[in-house]
Amino acid sequence: MIDATRFFDAADVARRFATAKDRIAAAELPLPETIAEATAVQAAFVAPQDATAAGYKVARSPEGVGVAGRLSPIAIAASDAPPAVFRWREGPRVEAEIGVRLASSLPPRQNGYSRDAVIAAIGAVHLGVEVLDSRIAEGGKAPFLLFLADRLGNAGYALGPELPRDLLHGAEGRPLDVSLGGGTLFSGEAHHPAGDVLAWLVGWANERQRAEDTLAAGEIVTTGSLCGALDVASPGRLDVKLDGRWNLSVRFE
Repeated sequence: MIDATRFFDAADVARRFATAKDRIAAAELPLPETIAEATAVQAAFVAPQDATAAGYKVARSPEGVGVAGRLSPIAIAASDAPPAVFRWREGPRVEAEIGVRLASSLPPRQNGYSRDAVIAAIGAVHLGVEVLDSRIAEGGKAPFLLFLADRLGNAGYALGPELPRDLLHGAEGRPLDVSLGGGTLFSGEAHHPAGDVLAWLVGWANERQRAEDTLAAGEIVTTGSLCGALDVASPGRLDVKLDGRWNLSVRFE
């Protein structure tokens, strides 16, 4: 039972995340008790006016509830521009993913959304790279709601080249290669943990308790890793190639 007299200061937790010079032990942080408290930390942690684009990563809680973590910063990679640069410190990881940009909004509604309805709201499909670098020492092993408050460990996102829409149905099994400084981090077949890159997005769309302004037109949503989380052991250039045709590079410095 949640104590009605308890006060949870989401802004204070957000400030501690934003100003920490090193990762913070979970035991040193107050724990959110609800998804709403965790997402309030996220909202305070990412100021919309400071973001070049708005976006989320979607996932599921241990209880199977759809959840989302805000993406920040977001870099829109242009083919004729240098790779986006992200901070390196010991311990970051990356995930190669399918990201989408919404052309129309998907506000919470009583009857929910079918998979086809979610697809109809998608304006473009992209290759993306998510950077994972939790502010919590235990990372994903911390209590789940605290990790959710920490944006599910997100420390940045690069939105890469546009992909054919059929990859919403057919990303599974395509060749995927990820390298750092020319050394292979992953070489194999793309595989989403749910076997469907849209599974978690559809789940989040159908969470009626989410905020009205989530899944708004123009937002970027990344859908989950196609290669697991890969360690970035040193600074350098990271290159992702999907199906031998689509490429995305970022740098860690």
